Amino acid sequence: MDNRSLPKPFALYILLLLLLALGAGGIYGGFLLTDDPSGNSLQMPIRALEGSPFRDFLIPGMILLFFNGLLPLLIAYGLIVQPDWKWPEMLNIYPNRHWAWTFSLYCGIILGIWIGVQLLLLGPPHSPLQGIFALWGTVTVIFTMWPGVMRYFER
Repeated sequence: MDNRSLPKPFALYILLLLLLALGAGGIYGGFLLTDDPSGNSLQMPIRALEGSPFRDFLIPGMILLFFNGLLPLLIAYGLIVQPDWKWPEMLNIYPNRHWAWTFSLYCGIILGIWIGVQLLLLGPPHSPLQGIFALWGTVTVIFTMWPGVMRYFER
């Protein structure tokens, strides 16, 4: 049965909104940090990186751009269109679900890891955004695991 003919669960729309907003923000922030690794364009002091392995924001900006920018947008596209791409299937640990569903789960976990590594390297929260994004990652996992969303992406 082709699940694309089923009505989309409301929770899927919330998940898509979370991924699209995360992707847009990740592209914006990642682009600004790679374009200006000093952090000035985002009013991020370079001293925030003390104790980290980075001397500027270039590498963190590139990671942000890819993992919290481009990847969530690719996942949102995959959730909407459900393309039959072979390459993401190599990383799909849930072969009974479409790869985009699995990658949505990965995205929430990646966001949690991103914040965890920030806290590990930089110490206590430097911004309320860290708490917001930790919650964002958790909510992304919750809506990915929502029973209606899981059923919709079953094969």
